[in-house]
Amino acid sequence: MRRTIIHRSSTDTIATRATIATRATIATRATIATRATIATRATIATRTTIVALAAGALALTGCASSSGDTANASSPGGDLAKVSFALDWAPNTGHVGLYVADELGYFEEAGLDVEILPYGSTPATQLVSAGEADFGIGGQSQVQMGRTSGLDLVSVYRTTQTDTGRIVTLAGRDDITRPADLDGLVFGGFGAPLYTALAKGTIEGDGGTGDFEEVALDTGAYEALSQGRIDFTLSVSTWENVQAKLDGHPYQEFRYQDFGVPDQQGGGIVSSEAYLDAHPDEAKAFVHAIARGYAYADEHPDEAAELLLKANPDTLGKSKELVRASMQLIADEGYFRADGLEIGAANPAFWDEFGTFLLDGGFLVDANGEKLTEQPDWSEYYTDEYLG
Repeated sequence: MRRTIIHRSSTDTIATRATIATRATIATRATIATRATIATRATIATRTTIVALAAGALALTGCASSSGDTANASSPGGDLAKVSFALDWAPNTGHVGLYVADELGYFEEAGLDVEILPYGSTPATQLVSAGEADFGIGGQSQVQMGRTSGLDLVSVYRTTQTDTGRIVTLAGRDDITRPADLDGLVFGGFGAPLYTALAKGTIEGDGGTGDFEEVALDTGAYEALSQGRIDFTLSVSTWENVQAKLDGHPYQEFRYQDFGVPDQQGGGIVSSEAYLDAHPDEAKAFVHAIARGYAYADEHPDEAAELLLKANPDTLGKSKELVRASMQLIADEGYFRADGLEIGAANPAFWDEFGTFLLDGGFLVDANGEKLTEQPDWSEYYTDEYLG
């Protein structure tokens, strides 16, 4: 199996994954998508070419999805087609399907040599739009806001079928038992208006005014929360919340959707119309392979966690317990699948409803920075064409 990793310099200040709506997921980690208590994005060392796969893993590869009709993009001469993929954060369980597909040889079977680009200072969605990456991480709200503002983005696969973002406070605070109690308190934000709107909408949905003081702290919000310097922040239930529980100090959490904020497919994979038009075979082969990876992770969370750890010893070597617990939660809660939908498929109702939330909140602007007054045709923003 061949995979090349390009080294990019990391920055000390990271823009939060718009997937909190989905971390990473937020509008997604825009899904805090997909992030972590990963305080630093360590430079990812080039991995050695893997010559053989463990026999146990090979025995399980057929369980994820049928491989007999796998799309293949290799040339008649047998050369693998090169595809680049941009991460939105340091490797984490939101990316597990990518690494499973690589480790178990799904990409190679599909005729692809996938190059994983570590997160740097430029968002993955911008790299994809500019043609510097063929695919990348980008959640529903990122696509809705980005494409509306002029980026060349199309959602081709949805990694999480619901929002993993939460409002969190320290547990044990007698003065905070519901979102409405957050009125007048201090919010540790991330410098993005959408995150503020998610907090405000949740509080208002519980009967509060949605008035609070905000300080922009980015990833420093979690330390500030633990030290009592802020009263609440936003997190990803499948990552930060898991870490807090493992540390013995679980958060009190409020799910946005329990208080009237529309749901969304927080995590996802994007490409550009330019790439899809020019490389339809490669696109279909890639989406098929990535779908196999996420299906395997959904059915075999323990094995998938080990594959993710194996692929990223430098960034995740000290987070083994977190990775394993996160994957188990994802499987138990069914974040990768939704009833009535093929794995990775779009949920049109979610796109319409969250699109209304974005429009009403004034978050949709065109390429000239002018606010939209009518919703776009959201069906043009996503496709399931490459799944089947």
